[in-house]
Amino acid sequence: MPTVIIVGSGLVGAATALAFHQVGIKCTLYDQVNPVEAVMDGRAIEFGASGGCVSIQAGGLRVLKTLGLLDECIEKGQPHPYLSFSKINGSSQIVADARTSNKKAGETDPKLQTPLQILRSTLHNILMRACHRVGIKTLINKKLLDIKQNSDSVTVTFVDGTEATADLLIGADGIHSATRRKVFGDNLVAKFTGEMGHIGVVNIKEHNITIKEADKASFYVDRDNKRFLAIFQASEDTAAVRVSTFDDPEVEDQSYRPVSDLPKEAGRLADLLHEWGVPDYIEKMMRNSFRISAASIYDLPDLETYRKNRVILIGDAAHGMVPNAGIGLLTGLEDVGTLLAIMLERGTAAANQARNLRVKGMAASPIFGGSLNHFIFRGVAALNNAGLFTLYTLFDCEAEVAKLIQEQESK
Repeated sequence: MPTVIIVGSGLVGAATALAFHQVGIKCTLYDQVNPVEAVMDGRAIEFGASGGCVSIQAGGLRVLKTLGLLDECIEKGQPHPYLSFSKINGSSQIVADARTSNKKAGETDPKLQTPLQILRSTLHNILMRACHRVGIKTLINKKLLDIKQNSDSVTVTFVDGTEATADLLIGADGIHSATRRKVFGDNLVAKFTGEMGHIGVVNIKEHNITIKEADKASFYVDRDNKRFLAIFQASEDTAAVRVSTFDDPEVEDQSYRPVSDLPKEAGRLADLLHEWGVPDYIEKMMRNSFRISAASIYDLPDLETYRKNRVILIGDAAHGMVPNAGIGLLTGLEDVGTLLAIMLERGTAAANQARNLRVKGMAASPIFGGSLNHFIFRGVAALNNAGLFTLYTLFDCEAEVAKLIQEQESK
């Protein structure tokens, strides 16, 4: 049986392990931290309790469906068809229907046309429990030290002195990937963009906070003053508010770790939102958050390849965190879908080509940004809702892989 080492047991690493398991490839997850202790002990607490809400578009939902986890994710998350964009005070709202966008992009399954919002910690819980059910092992406290390859295998050495050897190594170890630096070059280090995300998670029922239907996935922008925030309702009870600040000095990457002094940070961020003039309920959400995590946003130089011999990079380890408004996880899940399609076909070269084409295109074309003023974007949204404008094209992992293999065979 072929074997794979996966360095990193986050969302993309766990999803990759499940995908390989489907095609009879034995995987082991290695992580330098211990995100699965609660699951292995059978405790009824949520492990990996960090970060906020993720929004998964049609391409990512396809992968979750392939893994057999879509229904559970929908049950524990919040499907929501609308995206809204407003000025920082909530005025001049523009509402886009994502179902129309995804249908125009090529998604034919109505169940996959509606984006899914779910807490990052809940999604991680679902993925790791699925790994545990099928016997995929996760080894913790495994900090990568070195990687050696030959014509037959790849061997990883960890700081604790242990080694692991397999047919293939997947680097899913995030933006500061040790796999990337060891194999692809020490110069390929993540660069801080100056953006910090501050993510609060709140029980909206407990605090009598009502989020209107059009606001359950909403973005608020003040481009002149470089202010940005987003709201995502993740379930009937919970929602997340994300405040982005720019031109911040670089500090230690927080990696979505919850802040230690919650009342102080909640008060500071709520006061900041009050100063910005945001709608009152958003300020209340931040002030009453039961968890606040920080996230430093980093980007990477463009890589010419995501594969070197028996090592493949996926997720943030391959293509960074920009753009990060839900697209980072989407491209990570599409990495998983592409690898699965390749393994169902053959080889890895086509996966490398397919991901290069997709990611470089996405990095150059965010769904929204400062280059579009509010008036123009209102027109774009209106055309989209009428089905007259295609914002993007759905990345079909299986079709792209088949096309690239056919192209290679015809050469």
